[in-house]
Amino acid sequence: MTPTLLWFRRDLRLQDHAALTAALSRGGPVIAVFICDAQVETLGSAPKWRLGAGVAALQTALAAKGNRLILRRGAALDVIHQLVEETGATAVYWQRAYDPESQARDAKVKASLSAMGLEAKSFKGHLLFEPWTVQTKLGGFYKVYTPLWRAVCGREVPAPLPEPGRIPGPEIYPNSEALGAWGLGRDMQRGAAIVAQYARVGADLAQERLAEFTRVALRHYGERRD
Repeated sequence: MTPTLLWFRRDLRLQDHAALTAALSRGGPVIAVFICDAQVETLGSAPKWRLGAGVAALQTALAAKGNRLILRRGAALDVIHQLVEETGATAVYWQRAYDPESQARDAKVKASLSAMGLEAKSFKGHLLFEPWTVQTKLGGFYKVYTPLWRAVCGREVPAPLPEPGRIPGPEIYPNSEALGAWGLGRDMQRGAAIVAQYARVGADLAQERLAEFTRVALRHYGERRD
């Protein structure tokens, strides 16, 4: 099978990752890539610093699965075209983002790849329910929280997808830029050392934090929610 490009963006994890699961089911090597594009460049100093830490954690997680993360900087469409040419990939998978800028970028990427005869496929991203599946009786979006909650509280939430044991890579990986050369945390200056004491970045630490929250904080939700 030809390689699949797996484009990581916001969902920097290997657990419950629909695009990763689909790439593995397709067969063949998986080439994971993170692109530092305009969406990243316009982030503020703290989000950019945290993103850099998240990408580093993803690099470590992929290495443990026998794979690696390719880093490229530039316009997403240009970078993906370059990687397709370099690797012979015939499919590009990613998880959806829902802000207008990301939707416009992704639509352009999908149209271009499809016109080339490649498989370009997006999957549900970081939401339990996608926006177009939760609408009022008139067909619009909810603007008040309580009616929104009533509309979804009875819905079944799918079980999380399992984390893969091994992620096969290509025999020869394309060149990758160095994360440190991007300087994502540069603008944090002295603040980075302070925040680093408290930040728990990466999927594994996020699971620990969720367990802590449900075990301790939720016990007092009824009294302390306001």
